[in-house]
Amino acid sequence: ANAIRWAADRGADVINVSLEVAASPELEAAVRHAWSKGAIVVAAAGNNGSIEPAFPAAYEEAIAVAASNEQDGLAVLSNHGDWIDIAAPGFRIYAEALDGNYDVETGTSPAAAHVSGVAALLYGIAEDSNDNGMVNDEVREALETSARPLDIAGTGSGLVDACAAVQLLLA
Repeated sequence: ANAIRWAADRGADVINVSLEVAASPELEAAVRHAWSKGAIVVAAAGNNGSIEPAFPAAYEEAIAVAASNEQDGLAVLSNHGDWIDIAAPGFRIYAEALDGNYDVETGTSPAAAHVSGVAALLYGIAEDSNDNGMVNDEVREALETSARPLDIAGTGSGLVDACAAVQLLLA
């Protein structure tokens, strides 16, 4: 909770949280605080294959990210359910390792990183259409509205689509 508040108070637009912890009033307040400061908390849904809400992803102000597989289906390990907002690639994702080589990662953490990157891109072009002084609501709406629907329950709006989201904001 302290890290989310710290980032929001220092002007972060996108805060990626790739962990699953017990729900707490302090954590929920931190996610709400970030939203009130104009930031989006993008949170990994968890890797238990469960439909049970995971936190902080399941908080209303967070964007809960499930992981898709190579066939744009739900990755077997990905948590899912009606609390999920969007899905992103999370199966066999190449990531740079500490030793400079590459590792292959699977899970909702790389999926959340993918959505965080798209959200950051959208922050660069979003306009404050409702004059509230922030664009986090426009960015969230663009992410979810432009997602490619999946025929799988529990994957939210569907698969994140960076190109469609950019086109939506530029229209």
